Order: sequence, then structure tokens, then C-alpha cells
Amino acid sequence: MNKKNNETRNRRNLKAPTTIALLMFMIIGAALLTYIIPAGKYERTMDEESGRELIVSDSFFYTEQTPVGPGGILSSVFNGIVGAAEIIAFVLIVGGVFGVIVKSGAIHASLARLIHRLKGRESLFIIIAMSAFAIGGATFGMAEETLPFVAIVLAATIAMGYDRIVAVSIVVVGVYAGYSAGPLNPFNVGIAQAIAGLPLFSGIGLRSVLMIGGLVLAIHHTLKYAKKVKNDPKKSLLANQSDEVVVDETLLDDSPMTRKHKYIMSTLAVSLVALIFGVLKYGWYLKEISALMMLMGIIVGLIAFNFSFNKFTDEFVKGAAELTGAALIIGLSRAILVVMEDGHIIDTFVYAVSTPLGSLHNVFAAWGMYFSQGIINFIIPSSTGQAAVIMPIMSSISDVIGLNRQIAVQAFQTGDGYWNMITPTHPVLMASLGIAAVPFGKWLRFAGPLVLKWTIWTMIVLAIAVWIDWGPF
Repeated sequence: MNKKNNETRNRRNLKAPTTIALLMFMIIGAALLTYIIPAGKYERTMDEESGRELIVSDSFFYTEQTPVGPGGILSSVFNGIVGAAEIIAFVLIVGGVFGVIVKSGAIHASLARLIHRLKGRESLFIIIAMSAFAIGGATFGMAEETLPFVAIVLAATIAMGYDRIVAVSIVVVGVYAGYSAGPLNPFNVGIAQAIAGLPLFSGIGLRSVLMIGGLVLAIHHTLKYAKKVKNDPKKSLLANQSDEVVVDETLLDDSPMTRKHKYIMSTLAVSLVALIFGVLKYGWYLKEISALMMLMGIIVGLIAFNFSFNKFTDEFVKGAAELTGAALIIGLSRAILVVMEDGHIIDTFVYAVSTPLGSLHNVFAAWGMYFSQGIINFIIPSSTGQAAVIMPIMSSISDVIGLNRQIAVQAFQTGDGYWNMITPTHPVLMASLGIAAVPFGKWLRFAGPLVLKWTIWTMIVLAIAVWIDWGPF
């Protein structure tokens, strides 16, 4: 009996490795591969028109083995962080600014006001709320920032006669419907395009089409389930599960939408328009966008905190600190590439993968990239981390097989974002399910069919992208 208890206790103590721990193991694994995989190189040439370095197809050759030892492993972390410094700085600035915005309470007040104004019009509430979260995900890259709103929406949906799955769907599915297409998302498309050498936020038109279609599918899926549950609570996926969460109904108290809140929301709207204009008209990049974000954060902070610059800086530091883990993930992810570059095995990987893909039509190659990225998402659930590891390789593969890098970025973006809804290692999803006491197995039965719908829609859009030669390159 004691032996059984010990075995049960040991199983409970076993925990899946964190993302950072997993990346460290991957750095060591990459170093070991430099002893096993033959080193190789492609010849490269500079494209004078775009100023980017391109791989010369059919130029691969094997070189002398250069394995990475313990010293190279240890120094790779430093070199990875230095190599990703520009992206890390951008992420910390955006995190600090968004921390100020959330602390201002303007978004909370807007959501509470929406709940009260749409009382009795539940379907309209679901449509508007999911659309609002999608816009946040598509523009400012909202993800972890949505967690405080899960409890608020949970209280609202229970009062409306829905179940807890509907609450999670409104927030999490809503935000990722926008995040996964993300025409202006700095954390996936922005970083991926920066790594691929593409103009920042280029391709906004087709990505907007992708986002609208994905959002329509998400809203329809949620409304259909919500209506079924309201008509017959026994049809809820949680019908046989006892409630394990206490709903705080005080969260539904009508928070006043003050003049400050209106000024802050207006500042966000103006900043979004300025961002779109600057990117499309003047080709703004990370530095210019960071400057706009800082200006927006300062204005919001001074309005929210009665012109207390000390309070603004305190909240900015707290917001940036919350993304320190994400910044380290980017650096560690880049360290994997540093090891592979030092061992000269990246081009060998590109050659091995591009050879079978090169024999396929580019539509099938794009689909293959999408599905492979979805699988990788189970291993590295961080968008920024995945971009740092995957995009240099996917960009090179695209060059070899003649597929535009813009399409490779989109395959990465959707494979990362949409598949987050069925990834048990994704922190935002799992935290939201924990807040609402929704078992992952029950959620999978709800979200699995939606991810399948999203996948079909993505495959259609990727096929169109290949057909129109979506670029600029």
C-alpha cells in the first residue's frame, strides 16, 4: 500500500518542463547534433533591389565538421540575447506601455459598460466582445493581458444562462482569432517579418481578410454552442461536472466610464490610426513603432495617473517586467540558432527539408509549413520564441524552393496562433481554463472542431497567397 502511495506521489510530482527549461535542453541538443549532422553550406548572393541576402538554389555543398563544445554552449546564451537585442527591446517597450494601459482601468470599464448595455441581447454581446478582443489581438498583440477579463466575462455568461466554456471562448478564442492573423500584431507577424527581412506589417490586406474570416468562424462556432447550452443546459460539455469555481458577481457592477477612460480609449484609437498610416505611408519599422508606443504610453499614463510621471514609470516598469520571461525566451531561442550556425548545420537542415518540398507544388509546400508549425507549437508555445527559432530556417527554405517569404511568415503565424487553442502547454489557454475551472479534455471537444475549421480556412488563404504571388517577396 505504501509503495502504491509513493508511486502516486511521484507521478504527481512529475511536471512538464517550462518553456525556458525546454529551450535550454534544446540548446544542448543542438550542440550534440553538430557532432552528428554533417556540416554544410549554401552559396549566397545579395539582391540589389531589396537589399536582402538570398540563398543560391542548387549550390549546397558539405564542409568540414565544426562541432560546438561546452564553451560554445555556455556563450551561446549571451550571443543569442545580443543577437536578438533589437527584438527584445521592442517587446519590453510594448509590454511596459500595455501594462500602463491595463492599469488605467479604461479597458475594464469599457467591458463592464458593454455588459450592462447589452443585457438581454446576449448574442450581440458575444459578437461585439469577441470582435473587440480580436482587434486587441490583431493590433497590440493582446494575449496574457486578457486573463483579468476572464473572470468578468465568466460572471456575465453565467448570469446570461451560458456555461463556463462560453466565457473562455469569448475571451481566448476571440483574442486569438485576431492574434493568429494579426495584421499589426507586433509579437508574431512583426517579429517574424523582421527576421525574414520583410517590410514591417506588409501584406496587411490579405491578413485582414484572413482575420475577418477566422473571426466569423469563431463567432459562429461560439454562438452555436452557446445557443445549444441556453436552450438545454444538459447539452453543455460541463453538464456532468460539479462547479468548482465561485463566480464573483461584484465584477458585474457597472464601473463608471469616466472622462479619463474616454480620453484613454480615444488615445488608443488615434494611435492605431497613426500606426497604420506610418507603416503603410512611411514604412515605419521597430524603432519608429516603439517611439509611437512610448508616446501613447506617456499620454495614457499622464491622463490615468493625474500627471504623475513617477506613477507612469512605476507601471511601465511593472508591465515590462511581466515580459521579461518572453524576452529571455527570445534570447534562448536565438541561442539555438547560434549553436546551429557555429556548427554549420542550419543549411544542412534547409537542404534536407527543401529537397522533398521542392518537388511539390508551392501550395502543398505552404500547407506543409503550416502543419509543421502547428506541431512545433506543442514544443515551443511562445510566438516570439518560435519566430526566433523557425523563421530563419523557413525563410531559407522558401528561398530554395521558390516560395515567397511572406507566405512562409503567414504559415508560421497561423500554425502558431490557431493551434494555441488545442496546445496543452500554452500558458494563456491553460491559465484561462484554470480560472474558469474547465478541464482541458472538455475544452478540446469544443475547440478541436473550431481549429479544424480554421485550418481549412487557412489552407484556402495560403493557396490564394501562392496563386497571387503574395509578396513583396
